Amino acid sequence: MATKHLIALFSLLLASQISFSQSFDLQASISKGKSIYSANCVACHMANGEGIASVFPPLAGADNLDDTNRMVKAIMLGERGKITVNGVNYNGEMTGFNNLSDEEVADLLNYIKNSWGNKGEAILPKDIQPALKADVPDFQAY
Repeated sequence: MATKHLIALFSLLLASQISFSQSFDLQASISKGKSIYSANCVACHMANGEGIASVFPPLAGADNLDDTNRMVKAIMLGERGKITVNGVNYNGEMTGFNNLSDEEVADLLNYIKNSWGNKGEAILPKDIQPALKADVPDFQAY
């Protein structure tokens, strides 16, 4: 009898996880992310995501957007030092936005990863803390 209860409990937990995944609205997340981007990122990376040549790297068409761990750390902790984006070297500083919630960081990343011709997989709020704790070689927090 206990086995039946465990199976039922496991089934309910699995169903709730599937339901959450299916109910995630990427378009709504992107829309919220656009507002966060406008409030925090547009001054350096510009409204069109092209950045400022030799000063602030582009986000539009950037070849480093797949490194979600680095992006989460850069957004929340800031970043300094050398980075290369699309073959161009940058050596600057970016202030972190540690006041953003995990949901806001996920929304911001979904906007960046799905704007200006970029196409990326959905980032969920539950992905943020593990990414923040991940080891990222050569990452220097601001």
